[in-house]
Amino acid sequence: MREEGVSRRDLLKGIAALSASSVAGISSLGLWADAAEAAPKRPRSIEKKTLKAFADTIIPGPKSDPEGSAGGVDARALKVLYDPYYGLKPFLGILTRNLNRTSFFWYRRLFKDLDLDQRTRLVLLKDYYSLIKPVYEQAEILVKLAFYGAIINSVGTDYISFPGPSFGYYDYSFNEKLAEETTEDGNLP
Repeated sequence: MREEGVSRRDLLKGIAALSASSVAGISSLGLWADAAEAAPKRPRSIEKKTLKAFADTIIPGPKSDPEGSAGGVDARALKVLYDPYYGLKPFLGILTRNLNRTSFFWYRRLFKDLDLDQRTRLVLLKDYYSLIKPVYEQAEILVKLAFYGAIINSVGTDYISFPGPSFGYYDYSFNEKLAEETTEDGNLP
């Protein structure tokens, strides 16, 4: 008679299936990268517009921000995304297609044509439920790095006033007396 629950054999089968699926997922990302490398080197205009909308979604700029402050596009995040040094360039075509297909499925429009709230919902959805989640995460990190790290220009660091003014220790002086001497030789009792 068999006990209720998971047997050792079932547990090992589950672990093997999980390992195989994760290996297949990683290898499929590698195949996508190879296909993306074989794609034309010049980005299409729809890809650039979609990535501009993506950067504007991560850090809203003058068109989306009610205060009109600088955003990810003003920090030239696209130049950082396309920089081969960061390793995301082969995946940008996949990211663009994935964003546009999802936005067309949900809103019947391309990602660049959505308003900020709709784009934010899609990016949050993709952050949690996407097969290419690492691509989304790295793209978001690079947009934030371009803005807050001042890779191309200092728009973001100027916005957050980094490093900020330093007034020093204006209210404290090392020349002030901290205690009154009580003995003749200058020592405290």
